[in-house]
Amino acid sequence: MSMIHSCLRGTPLALATALATVPAAAQQVPATGATVEEIVVTAQKRAENIQDVPISIAAVSGEKMESANVMTVMDLGRVATNFQTVRSSNTGSTRIGIRGVGSLANTLIEPSVAVFVDGVYVPRSGSILGAFLDIDGVEVLRGPQGTLFGRNASVGALSIRSALPQKEFSGEVSGEAGSFDRYKLSGHVNLPITENVSARIAGMGQWYDGPWKNRFDGKTYGGSDDVAVRGTIKADLGNLEWIVRGDFTRLDGDGVANFDFDPTSVAPARLAFLQAAFNGGPDTNLNDRVMNQSVASGLVDKNWGVSSTASLDVGDSTLRLINSYRKWTNDQLDGDIIFLPVPLATRRSLFNSGSQNHELQFISPERKWLGGHLDMVAGLYYFEEKFALGEQLNLASQYCNVLVPAGPGRTACAAYYASTGGTAATDQDVFQKVRSVAAYAQGNIYISDALSLTLGGRWTNDRKRGTYSQVSSPFTQAIRAPEVLTYPGLSESRFTYRISLNYKPADDVMLFANHSTGYKSGGYNSGGGVPALSTFDANGNLISTRRVFDRETVKNYEVGIKSSWLDRTLTANLTLYRMDISGFQDRAFDGVSFVVRNAGNLRQQGFEFDMVMAPVRNFSVSSSIAYLDSAFTNFPNASGLPGVGGTQDLKGKPNSFSPKWSGNVAVDWKGDIGSSGLNWAANANVSFVSDQYVGTVNDANPQSIADGYALLGARLTLNGPSDRWSLAVFGSNLTNTHYRPLAVYQPLGGALGLNNGVFPGSTANRILANEPRTYGVTGTVRF
Repeated sequence: MSMIHSCLRGTPLALATALATVPAAAQQVPATGATVEEIVVTAQKRAENIQDVPISIAAVSGEKMESANVMTVMDLGRVATNFQTVRSSNTGSTRIGIRGVGSLANTLIEPSVAVFVDGVYVPRSGSILGAFLDIDGVEVLRGPQGTLFGRNASVGALSIRSALPQKEFSGEVSGEAGSFDRYKLSGHVNLPITENVSARIAGMGQWYDGPWKNRFDGKTYGGSDDVAVRGTIKADLGNLEWIVRGDFTRLDGDGVANFDFDPTSVAPARLAFLQAAFNGGPDTNLNDRVMNQSVASGLVDKNWGVSSTASLDVGDSTLRLINSYRKWTNDQLDGDIIFLPVPLATRRSLFNSGSQNHELQFISPERKWLGGHLDMVAGLYYFEEKFALGEQLNLASQYCNVLVPAGPGRTACAAYYASTGGTAATDQDVFQKVRSVAAYAQGNIYISDALSLTLGGRWTNDRKRGTYSQVSSPFTQAIRAPEVLTYPGLSESRFTYRISLNYKPADDVMLFANHSTGYKSGGYNSGGGVPALSTFDANGNLISTRRVFDRETVKNYEVGIKSSWLDRTLTANLTLYRMDISGFQDRAFDGVSFVVRNAGNLRQQGFEFDMVMAPVRNFSVSSSIAYLDSAFTNFPNASGLPGVGGTQDLKGKPNSFSPKWSGNVAVDWKGDIGSSGLNWAANANVSFVSDQYVGTVNDANPQSIADGYALLGARLTLNGPSDRWSLAVFGSNLTNTHYRPLAVYQPLGGALGLNNGVFPGSTANRILANEPRTYGVTGTVRF
C-alpha cells in the first residue's frame, strides 16, 4: 500500500477525494445545455452506466472511434490508454497488451488479454486485424477479469460490440480515399422483416497499395485487398430476444512489414562488411519509407464465424444462452526472413484455429432480491479449440553460397537446392486441442444505500493435448533441429476470484477498493529449437523436454474513484493499481528461435486517470493519462545479450512494452452553419507514449529502448440537413513523427559475425518502421 499512498499525493485522486466530501448540492451549476454523454457498458454481464462499475474501463463508441480515425484494433491505443498493440513480420503474431503485459500470438501460449466479439471469446488475437466493421462500441477492461471473463483475461479484456438491427428501413453507404492509393467502400442496411423481426447487413471492401518502397526490386509493399461482411437477425418474441450473427473477413495482400537495419547497433567495421558482402546492405535510414531487401511474400487470411445469443426473461431475471463457432486460417509467405538484399530464405507460416464457445448465463434483477440487498450473475461455460501451427523454411538461391561453408558441404547443399528448389527445407507441424469448462458467480451485496460489497469466483478446468513434429534437411539443422514428440496430457484446475468494496458518499461519486485474480494455463512450446528441446534414449523413449511450461497467475489490487461534477458536465475517474504476476510466461531467444518458459515474477503498478469535460453545448474535451512502474521482482536466469551469451539477473528491470507514461487528449467541437440545416464537426487528438523497451526478448538490452513520441490526428466533417449526408477530411500522424514500434534481432546475426559483445554497437537490430503520415477524404449518404 506504500505505492498507493505515494501515488495518491499530488494526483487527481487527492483532489477528487477531497471533493467527494463536498455536499452534492454545492457542486450544482446553472444548466448550460451541456452534459457528458452517458456511456453504457456490459463489463459485468448487464448493461450499466460506466460510472457505476467499479472497474477501470476505457469505453469508446463507434462514433468516437470514427472521429479519432481509429480504423483497426492496431489504432485503438490512441484512444484507450494503457492498451498497446504491435505486429511483427508475421501478421499472426500480433501482440495485444494491457498495463504493459501481453503475448505475441505466433505460439501456443495463451493470450494475456482476452478478446470478445459480441460476447464470444476469440482465442487468437491475430484473427482480428481487419478493419472495424459497423462497430457500436469497444470496451477495454483493465486488470484481471478472471471471474466473469475467464482464464485468459489475466491482465484485462477487450470487448467489441457490433451494431444491432433497427426496426425501420435505414442504412448508409460510405466511400473513402486515402494516402498510398487506399480506397474503401462500406455501408450497412436495416431491414424490418416483420413487426418483431429485423435484420442488418453490413459490408466493407478496401484496396490498399501500401506505403513501403523497395529499392531492391522497385515495388511497393504493405498493401492488401480486404473484404468483410456481417449479417445480423434480431427477433423480439415477447419474453425472448434472439440474436443470430454470421460474419466473414478476408485479407489478401503481401503482409510485408518494413524492418530497417539500425546502423548504430553494430560497429562501423561490421556495417561496412554487411554493405560490401550483401549488395550494398539493407536500408539504414529509419526515418523514411524505403526498404532494401529481397522479398517473396503473400498473405491470405480468412476469418468467419456464426453465433446465437438467446435471452429469455423469467420473471424479473434473465437466462441467456450464447453459442458460437469460429474458424480462422492464415497462410503467409514472408521473406526474405534474413532481411538482406540477397535471396537467402523465406518462411511460410500457417495458422488454423477452429473454436466453439457455449455459455449459459443467469442474470438476476438489479437490487430486488432480499429486500433490495442483493443481485447477482452466474454462469456455466464450455470452450474448445483445435489449433494447428505450421512453418516451412525455404532455401533461396544464395543460401548455400552465404550460409554454408565452402567445401563439400556447400557443394552438397547446391545439389540439394538444384533437386528440390529449396522448398520446405524445414517443415514444422504443431497441433493442440484445448478443452476448458468453468462455472462462475458474482454478487453485489448492498449493505446500505451508500455501501456495497461485490464477491465473485470462478472455477476453471483446462485440458490440453497435442503433437510436435520438426523435419529438417541436413543443411538447415543449425536453424531447426529435427524433433518428434507427443505432448504429455495437461490437466489443471484453478479458482479465481474478485472482492470489491464500493462506497457512494454522493449520487455522482463512487469510491472502490478491489482485489482480483487471474491466470493463464500452462502449455507447450511450439518453436523449433537448436539443439532440440526434447531428449530421448536409444530406444526413442522421452527422457526430458523443455517443451512444457507452467501456468501464470496474477494478483491485482486497486483503489479508485469514479465521479461526475458540475451538473454532470465533468467526469473524472482514477484507479491506482498493483499487479503481481507469478510464473511469468516469457519468451527467451537462443539466436534462431524462441522458447517459452516461466521466467519469474513481475510487478506492474501505477495509475489510470480518465476525464471528460463538456463545459458548453457541442464542445467537449477528453483526456486520459496512465503511469506504469514495471519491474521484475525475480528473474535470475534471463537471456544474456546476443554476442555476450550466458544468462543475467533482470531483477528491478522493466518488462518490454511498459512505458512509464502514456495518454491521449481529444477535443470535439460541433456547430451549425446559419439556418441552412448544415452543421460541422471537428476533432483533434494527440496520443503519447514515453520511452520503453520494444524488443521481443526481455534482456534489458539498451539498444531496444525506443524514444517516446506523440501522434497528432484530426478530422473535419460537414453534415447535410438532417445528417442525410456528410463529407469529411482526416489525417493521422500529421507531424509525420518517426518512432520505433518494435525491435527484433537480426536473424542469424551471430552466424554473420554482427554481434561483437561490446557497446556501443553490440547486437544487430532491426527496427519496425512506423506508419507514416496519412490523409484521406470520405463521403457518406444515409437513408
